[in-house]
Amino acid sequence: MKQTTKTPGPFYDFSDAQWRSVRDVHARFGDRKGLGRPVLLFDTREPLSFPDVSEDEFNKQEIVFAGTGNRNADWDAGIRMGLRNAYLLGRTRYAYDSYPMLFINRDFYGHSQRLAEPFGTTTVVEGDGNAQAYPSIHSLADVWHLKPKPVKECHYLSQSLAVLRYFDESTEGRYHIPHYVTTGPTDTVNYATGSTLMLLGFYENPKAVHHLLRIATDIIIEHILDSKKIVGDRLVSDHTWLLDGCYAICSEIRSQFSAEHYEEFEAPYLKEIGAAIGPLHIHTSGSINQSLPATLKDKNIKHLKFWLKDSDLKQVVDLIGDRLSIDMFRNDDVPSCSFGRRADFYRYIFATIKPETRWVVPTVPFCEPREFNQAYDEMEAEGTLPEQVRNFGRLYECNYYL
Repeated sequence: MKQTTKTPGPFYDFSDAQWRSVRDVHARFGDRKGLGRPVLLFDTREPLSFPDVSEDEFNKQEIVFAGTGNRNADWDAGIRMGLRNAYLLGRTRYAYDSYPMLFINRDFYGHSQRLAEPFGTTTVVEGDGNAQAYPSIHSLADVWHLKPKPVKECHYLSQSLAVLRYFDESTEGRYHIPHYVTTGPTDTVNYATGSTLMLLGFYENPKAVHHLLRIATDIIIEHILDSKKIVGDRLVSDHTWLLDGCYAICSEIRSQFSAEHYEEFEAPYLKEIGAAIGPLHIHTSGSINQSLPATLKDKNIKHLKFWLKDSDLKQVVDLIGDRLSIDMFRNDDVPSCSFGRRADFYRYIFATIKPETRWVVPTVPFCEPREFNQAYDEMEAEGTLPEQVRNFGRLYECNYYL
């Protein structure tokens, strides 16, 4: 269907005072200027709910998108979710450190698997939480004459730029948009070869692996720069959403190989990506401890997000000092690696962070105010609550998410 000629909007935003507050917190957090508390960013991919704000006014408004091209109903629904949350955030006194943004669902752009499409892989998407790349490389001896497919011939890789432009133009360029979940070099090659072939290649044919990593690095750099051409400085980091000008790279498979292999096969390419597109946030599954010393050598890397129980948090905070900021996932998907009580997840963090640690209150799957406050109250009664957490205070106990 065609867009109407009505005036676009309404597009909800923060007041100048609200933006000053958010930007000040994010700037001090990123610049290590002694914020004295963690940062709380609501996961605005989800529908927010605040008891002090009614959305009746929002529901009465007709949303008119900018542009006169054909409309995509699914994409428009995603934009409406962002506008709804922007409306609520701007009216609640509990917004903390979050700000209006538009999330693009992963099934719109093929998840991170899209980045391997130039290698000839096929990306299969089954909803926002599931995707699969079918490997296209079955022998490392065959890679020397590989010619990557142009982006325009890659279904999801090309669509990812189209949907980014659609979201931005539909709202007249008013919003920050988190960049798509994006794999680093080894994870991208892993999609194209499968884990066994790539990891064997570290030992049996490292030159071929480096050749593939060279191609993957160029693809990642080109894709982020193309995205930045569309959204500019309003392109923010997926997974972290900090207003510090960084881009998020998923360096997941690093947990499956040694520190030496990380330094040879991943670290130099991440450094090159950072040099080309700007500072980085790193998101990883599995333990980060063995790769952390090498990670700290890369001045482009500013933030780590990792699964808490896989890693030794005490060692992490001892090594990073205030050099990196951090965010942590709770291991709920693996019960044997999870916490007995959700309050214990927060107690463990409270007890382990240091005064200089810069950390984001974990919100995946969601931040639970009651469990956070339970840990806070227990440690306050015991006299063990760190001053950094006390400076942040208890969370307002409401259902942030519908």
